[in-house]
Amino acid sequence: MIKFLTKTALVATVAGLALVATPAMAANGNPATANGTAKVRILQPLSIDATGGLLDFGVLVKSTTVVPATVYVFDVSTAGVFGGCDAAWACSAAKQAATFVVTGAAGESVQVSIPTAPVDLDGGLPPYLSLKLKLSTDTDNDGKTNYVLNTGTTFDSATFTVGGTLSVRGDVPTGLYQQTFVVSAEYL
Repeated sequence: MIKFLTKTALVATVAGLALVATPAMAANGNPATANGTAKVRILQPLSIDATGGLLDFGVLVKSTTVVPATVYVFDVSTAGVFGGCDAAWACSAAKQAATFVVTGAAGESVQVSIPTAPVDLDGGLPPYLSLKLKLSTDTDNDGKTNYVLNTGTTFDSATFTVGGTLSVRGDVPTGLYQQTFVVSAEYL
């Protein structure tokens, strides 16, 4: 059976089809495009060598005037200069900052980092020996500094040093104390 539409029904059907088709026509009528870029840089892995990796405060000898609960402070600068020895202590033996070399792709920037939390040298409570590390050229004392690896070869390096401030409680037991600390580097 064939149905015939009235003139009003036909106009309404055509108008409805026009409304449905309008958004599709508008979207296809004016497309927009943009270009993006993808890139990657492949570099050799960084390495760090502890060429002189010992931060050494030498030998500290207590005198009879050392006060047990008092904290005494000794310093080895990143240049290896020692300070802090007073009349309560005898300080001897060589002192030195730790020296490291970071090697990577020539001309690249790297960020070297050291721990910012004090390093506990005695491993016990109370903390008799606490070490706050200092990184050479770290002007804002955030434990990070940036270097540009020297240019001119495929591999190149930058040298940096680590010093520190050692806090010693007067009642620390005698003995040899040492603790490792982590130095890290990453490309920027």
